[in-house]
Amino acid sequence: MKKFNFLYLLWFFAVIFIVFFSNREQLETHQFFGIAESNEVIVNFEKSVEIKKIYVVPGQKVTKGMLLVELDQPELTLTLNEIRHQLSEYTLQQKIEKKEIQTQIKELIAQKIAKTNAIHSEIKQLQSQHALNKRLTAELKSIIQTSDVSKETEKKFISSPIKLKIESLKEELNFSIQQIDIKIKALKSTLYSDKNPLTAKKASLKKEIELLTTAKEKLLIYSESIGIIGSIHFKRGEKVSPFDTILTIYTQSPSYVKGYIHENVYNRISVDKLVTISSLTGKNVQSDGIVVGVGSRIIEFPERLRKRPETKIWGREVQIKILENNEFLLEEKVVIKSKTKESSVFFIWKFLKNQIQM
Repeated sequence: MKKFNFLYLLWFFAVIFIVFFSNREQLETHQFFGIAESNEVIVNFEKSVEIKKIYVVPGQKVTKGMLLVELDQPELTLTLNEIRHQLSEYTLQQKIEKKEIQTQIKELIAQKIAKTNAIHSEIKQLQSQHALNKRLTAELKSIIQTSDVSKETEKKFISSPIKLKIESLKEELNFSIQQIDIKIKALKSTLYSDKNPLTAKKASLKKEIELLTTAKEKLLIYSESIGIIGSIHFKRGEKVSPFDTILTIYTQSPSYVKGYIHENVYNRISVDKLVTISSLTGKNVQSDGIVVGVGSRIIEFPERLRKRPETKIWGREVQIKILENNEFLLEEKVVIKSKTKESSVFFIWKFLKNQIQM
């Protein structure tokens, strides 16, 4: 009995010793290997295009907003040129029509002035004639008084036709001016109207040009983030089919690790599990990471991760998100360690339970 108690006491102190030096936590570590990779950005285009100019080379560092490649769509350029030519023709035609209308307005104004001057001149002549008649009438006053014709009849006889003519000319002038003003107003309305057929056609063409110009601007491909140019698959002047990869861009440092865990221990890793990634090159490079995906099927390990390349190994793929601005190299081989933390109380209880069962 004393021996039994002594053994338990010894085990107890051993446990305390272990807990003390492990910061009261047990770290159950599982290790597997992987490759540090980067998110690949594929640059392509949704329509058939031609490479007009490439501004970057493989391995070049690019910044956000940097021009990468200029594409061309000959049919787009042709359509845009045709519409612009048609717009120019409409604009020229509208200018000609505008000048014609302005010329007609000037002619009507000139007619108005000429008509006014002519009638005023004629009225002036009639007024002069009327004045002359009045003088003659005054000189012949004595003769008229001795005649059988009354003064009123004589006055009406002398002056009435001239006055009627003057009034008739004034009415004619007013009517002519009104007609000319109506024509001028109609021409000005046509000149400045937004309902002009050519104006509507020009507005429609301008909208088409705006849309095509926007589409043409999309042929200039800019970098959306900082990165490194990977592969360039086409040269200047070559044709590119829709959605074919033109070039690739990688982030400057790896953004995730693709690990492979052996099929016999696939239950030891799960999503949201914290891991530590370390370099295998001997340099002290580490990064924390979190498991964001675990494959749902068994696949073959990459040859790089096999101890013996000729021996096939199978397991599940594990996607691990790592911290940005890390010092890993792209495609660098790394080791991944997952940690399972258990409380000291639970560890002691489990340890004693195992010893009692022994």
